[in-house]
Amino acid sequence: MTNTSHPHHDGAEIHLSPDEAVVLFELLSRWCDSKAIHAHSPDSKCFESTAECAVLHNVLASLEKQLVAPFKEDHHQIVEEARRRLADLWDHPTLKG
Repeated sequence: MTNTSHPHHDGAEIHLSPDEAVVLFELLSRWCDSKAIHAHSPDSKCFESTAECAVLHNVLASLEKQLVAPFKEDHHQIVEEARRRLADLWDHPTLKG
């Protein structure tokens, strides 16, 4: 089916492993929580448009609808174990390496 409202744009489907999904959920939750006084999050200089923030909020909302782990009593343990399993995939301290 052709997307006639945005003929020059492609949609995308992203598959995340359970570990990736719970780690991404935790990161975005931390970044988006306005009540978290000690959580670091990207500031306005990081974003070129408010649309980028909207996309991240939509990804978080989508994960929230799909995941069960973040709402379990042992959520923090689940996240820590997922981080441990994924840690070897990236050995740099930042996204830029």
